[in-house]
Amino acid sequence: MRYILTIILILITSISNLSNSKNYNSTVKKNKIVSKKVSNENRKGSIEEKIDALLKRTNFNGTALVSIKGKVVYKSSNGYANFQKKEPLKLNSSFQLASVSKQFTAMSVMILMERKKIHFDDPVKKYLPDFPYPNITIKHLLNHTSGLQNYMWLLDYYWKNPKNPTNRDVLNLFKTRTLPLNFQPGKRFCYSNTGYSFLALIVEKVSGMPFADFVKKNIFIPLDMRNSFIYNRAKVDKNEKRVSGYYGSGRRARLVDDDKIDCILGDKGVYSTVEDLYKYDQALYNNKLVSKDTKEQSYNPGKLKNNQEIRYGYGWRLKEYKDKKVIYHNGQWHGFKTSFTRIVEDRNTIILLNNTNSKLAGIIQGIEDIIYGYR
Repeated sequence: MRYILTIILILITSISNLSNSKNYNSTVKKNKIVSKKVSNENRKGSIEEKIDALLKRTNFNGTALVSIKGKVVYKSSNGYANFQKKEPLKLNSSFQLASVSKQFTAMSVMILMERKKIHFDDPVKKYLPDFPYPNITIKHLLNHTSGLQNYMWLLDYYWKNPKNPTNRDVLNLFKTRTLPLNFQPGKRFCYSNTGYSFLALIVEKVSGMPFADFVKKNIFIPLDMRNSFIYNRAKVDKNEKRVSGYYGSGRRARLVDDDKIDCILGDKGVYSTVEDLYKYDQALYNNKLVSKDTKEQSYNPGKLKNNQEIRYGYGWRLKEYKDKKVIYHNGQWHGFKTSFTRIVEDRNTIILLNNTNSKLAGIIQGIEDIIYGYR
């Protein structure tokens, strides 16, 4: 009898433990679901904290904006616009975009193309009769396959005039110096500031207005980019929101003065803010400036004569991040380092504007990792 009772007690205990085990497992599963939900709800906050920590860790002096799925999840201003005066940076501080300016030059060309004023395959000489290279086309200029020599070298060595040079003066130098091309047009890719300076000159010739006025009328005003402008030596010092460029920061910050090359436009020269660039970013998604088909052409890799693809479209560089296509451009000029990175398929954007010549590649990679949960 005692043996039977013992067996019954063991069975009851086992059943009770099994029941408790089921209840425990059920609780764990529920907690996991709740935990996941909380994580999603707090995702924005965690991203802000991680990006903040990253920028502080790298001593980032500049402005930053990050959007996910088209919505801004982070923006900040860090450090000084002017170290001597201790003027703090603000979100509406206007930075020299350096080569990030090239997308606005390319967009101006695309706007004129859609108005049937020009064609990508037209020879440059059709619009600039003094251009000494008959086989170079607008497309060669757009995707850096022209073979043109560096205009900055020409100005450094041959510009002796006390007045500031213009894009037209650069053309005249190429005409009078009869320089050979670095390679046959379309044979190689070689990044060329010269090509974009000539594109700005084409925009002026075709539109009948200064390049700065065309960009303002057709891009900045329609998109309400109120703190964006193009460099003008006579007016730039009067702009209170303009940021100064430096080599180094803090006590070691060395102000970089303007020089004659600043006056050449198209390859650089656009000043803007992270918030204005976000407006431009969203306008590209919504096809406000050009059609979707035209816009997509600027995202496609160019091709050399042998059909080899290059990692450059029209004003945009091309790369991949975790098998996702990235449309981006970086800039560097006179103490400014800038970056505009767009992962178009997810509508994710990273905009960094720096005025102390800091390295940005690691910061961009870090923010990408944060967005996609790798940090």
